[in-house]
Amino acid sequence: MALNTSCSKPILGIHLPNSVPNVSNTPNFFFTTNDNKACNFGFPRLVQNKGLLPLHAVPSKTMVDLDNLVVQNPEEQPKEEGKIINVKFQMHRNCKFGEQFLVVGSEPMFGSWNPAKAIPMAWSEGHVWTAEMAVPAGKFQYKIILKRRNGDIVWQPGPDRLVQTWEAMNRVTVCEDWENSKLQTVTDDDEKVSKTSVEEEHGQTDKDSKMESEIANLAENANC
Repeated sequence: MALNTSCSKPILGIHLPNSVPNVSNTPNFFFTTNDNKACNFGFPRLVQNKGLLPLHAVPSKTMVDLDNLVVQNPEEQPKEEGKIINVKFQMHRNCKFGEQFLVVGSEPMFGSWNPAKAIPMAWSEGHVWTAEMAVPAGKFQYKIILKRRNGDIVWQPGPDRLVQTWEAMNRVTVCEDWENSKLQTVTDDDEKVSKTSVEEEHGQTDKDSKMESEIANLAENANC
């Protein structure tokens, strides 16, 4: 509101009229002159801040901390394991009492060529040593070592043995010779079992055919 031009010689004062209640406790300032003309002005009252706290930024649950973000190299991502093949090592070899044969190889599961982490083989009647392991399908190298009673290690002579398996296999038997690496044989047990089943089936068929033929001959002789 602008001052009236007739408000000359203003006098500053505070006027609280009795007819209008001052609900907001806001004082009314007015200017007055000698000719009883006044101009009222309302000014907001300053109130002290009580209970109001400053705003702080709250991180969202979906926000990403860029400072601690680690970008993983695709080459460093863990590789998925392939199919697991049950490999059985078998060797016929006589040794002295207290000695033992073990399998050691290039892969960590074979001890990484460390004799202290080699896989022990179990003795059975007839001096047959065996060891079974679950190995991922693929290629690996190994050797059989002899651990004497005093702790000395005797390595299998000749080159490192090599075995190749495929995901189509389930069980494999590796027959090993201590001295001659060329006598090593790798047999797919599933294929062997399937061949045996087929041979048994054919054998049963031959027996049935032979029996039918004999019955026919007996019947013919009886008629005669």
